[in-house]
Amino acid sequence: MGAPRARAGSELVTHRTRQDGPAAAAILDFAAAQILRDDTDLGALPAVLARLVTISGVRAAVAFQPSAGQPAAVLAMDPRGAVAPALLAKIAALTLIQRDAGPTSDTAAVQVTTVESDGLTASALLAYSAPTDGRCLCALALIGDAASWDDEIRATAHAVATIVATQIRHANDLATLAERQMLTQALIAASPTAIVAMDASGRLVEFNLAAETLSGYRRDDVLGQPMSEVMIPEHDLPRFQQHLRTYVVTGDPGDYTGQMRISIRRADGTERTAELTPVQMTVGGEVIFTGFLRDITEFEHSHDALADQTERLNCLIGAAVPAIMITDEKSRITHVSRSFGVLFHIEDPGQLVGTSATSLVRRIQHLFADPDGFARRCAEARRAKAPVSKEQLKSADGRTIENDYWPVLVDGRFRGDLWLAWDTSERAALEQRHHQMLDAELDARHLAEQVQKKLAGQNERLRKLDESRNQFLAIVSHELRTPLTSILSFSELIRGEAEGLTQEGIRYLEIIERNADRLHRLVGDLLMLDRLDAGALPLDLAPVSVAELTSEAVGSAAAGAAKQGITIGVTAGAGPAVRGDLRRLMQVFDNLIANAVKFSHRNGHVHITATFDGGSWRIDVADDGIGIPPEEVGQLFTRFVRASNARTAGLPGTGLGLSIVKVLVEMHGGHVEAASTLGHGSVFSVYLPAATSPASEGAASKGLASKGLALGGLASEGAASEGPASEGPVYRGRA
Repeated sequence: MGAPRARAGSELVTHRTRQDGPAAAAILDFAAAQILRDDTDLGALPAVLARLVTISGVRAAVAFQPSAGQPAAVLAMDPRGAVAPALLAKIAALTLIQRDAGPTSDTAAVQVTTVESDGLTASALLAYSAPTDGRCLCALALIGDAASWDDEIRATAHAVATIVATQIRHANDLATLAERQMLTQALIAASPTAIVAMDASGRLVEFNLAAETLSGYRRDDVLGQPMSEVMIPEHDLPRFQQHLRTYVVTGDPGDYTGQMRISIRRADGTERTAELTPVQMTVGGEVIFTGFLRDITEFEHSHDALADQTERLNCLIGAAVPAIMITDEKSRITHVSRSFGVLFHIEDPGQLVGTSATSLVRRIQHLFADPDGFARRCAEARRAKAPVSKEQLKSADGRTIENDYWPVLVDGRFRGDLWLAWDTSERAALEQRHHQMLDAELDARHLAEQVQKKLAGQNERLRKLDESRNQFLAIVSHELRTPLTSILSFSELIRGEAEGLTQEGIRYLEIIERNADRLHRLVGDLLMLDRLDAGALPLDLAPVSVAELTSEAVGSAAAGAAKQGITIGVTAGAGPAVRGDLRRLMQVFDNLIANAVKFSHRNGHVHITATFDGGSWRIDVADDGIGIPPEEVGQLFTRFVRASNARTAGLPGTGLGLSIVKVLVEMHGGHVEAASTLGHGSVFSVYLPAATSPASEGAASKGLASKGLALGGLASEGAASEGPASEGPVYRGRA
């Protein structure tokens, strides 16, 4: 610590004087390095004065320290004996002038004077250090020829005086600190409060006599040991260490708001509860954690027991059904229940605590039919201090208030009153409400029976109407199918004679065929729904390869898609077969792919992706078409429901296809979902469970050909039930 302080002192006093010359700067550097060291003596001061005499050309240099109530002391002089004692005493007396009112500027800090004593005359330059706490600690006198005392000598003398004063102040501070440390140690040792101190690592550096008494440990045995290992029991150790670390680093005791309640393990193994008040200090640059320990074991036990009893009593009174009020021996209210406030129309009964019960009686007596009688009975009961039970009083609003009074006696001494009150008129009201509720329940049951009978009749009529509707649809569908078949057949015959038709006739024929085909599909959908509703659509279940199923569905739709310039791609992953009806599953994907093509933009793209996740298949049919409004996606699988933008765009459709898809997929134990972004396309996802029977093994070998359907080379390569996923062909078709 000496070297840094010396550098700081030299920089302080030489900053202004380095411009005065190399010799002056050299003296100041030498003075700062020799005097401002770790030691507090001034042994190097004579050497500094000798150099000052040399460069200034004076006869002698003397350093004084003004002292209160006595002549200034000579700190050092060079050369010794060069000044007569009489002159030296005179100069010392002059330095006392600056002892209590030091100079305030460099001009006042350096003075030139002529000293005379006993017939001797000398010229002296007096340089005073800057005042410290209003006192000058060093005066430097140069004795010689005044003509040689230029600005350089003046500034150098003043700077040397300041350096010496800095060292004197440092020595005084160390002495004061040592005295304070001795006083502190004496106070700690004699304190009746247990005091411990730890360093930043938690090791004990102080342990007074009171701490020995509290813990049972000897001071010499615990110093240097971690407090957490010596005194803190294991169950409280993590909490203590955490809060200690937090407090040492931040000075914040955390949740303890200035005090820590900890457990202390004594030397005999017993535990005590102590309150630790932490104080963080920095001594010599090191963080010291000091704690004052107070044994609160007995207080803790009694306080906890009392707090528990008080809390239970408060909870019991607060939640009590009867109105409760408790007063002390001076008739001051100590407890009051919420029900008391309800009974006597007091919004915040808690505000009554601490007030007089007599004032409360005056406040609520108007609620009774006989106010004066109520007040008189309360006073009589308290004076008699005899229990009163089930005394009834009429209230002004017609209620009957039942009252109990009990004096509170402790060891035979009167300690207060307990008042209880009930509104007994509520009993009759409750009984009346009970009868009313029974009557209302009987009426509700009777009404419910009538409503149920009415609903049953309406349900029967609706069932008959539904049957009639289904029969009508079935009849109409059958009746329409025959003429539609004839129309389509004769249209084909006419197209065979197309050479005799005009271009306009061919166009008319195309319109007839297109609308007849549309009507034929509608009739087919209606018949399918009729069979589904009637449960007359059995499934011909067999193992079906998903890869071949999707490839065949894509191949069937490719030609129609090509007319709009739409490409269809398929990607099928590896996985087991599903157990299903090939024809109905083909119907599902024909419908989904046809919708994707219909609602795609020209030159758009439709892609079918089949993946197996270990339990079921997911087949996605995705397009980049017009999409579906978000609020309408959930209604797509309802019969006769179509997206509003499809109707606006004039795209044909009946709204039956997706409802049929939903029923067919669910018949196979799966489900179908839809997701769409308006203007960017839609994705319809079909989830089908994989076959679990042994017959599903090798299902890929029983492809669509086993149903008598020719694949025509449209199945994806590598679409077997085993092996890696494959990217199927992209079908562009031929217009």
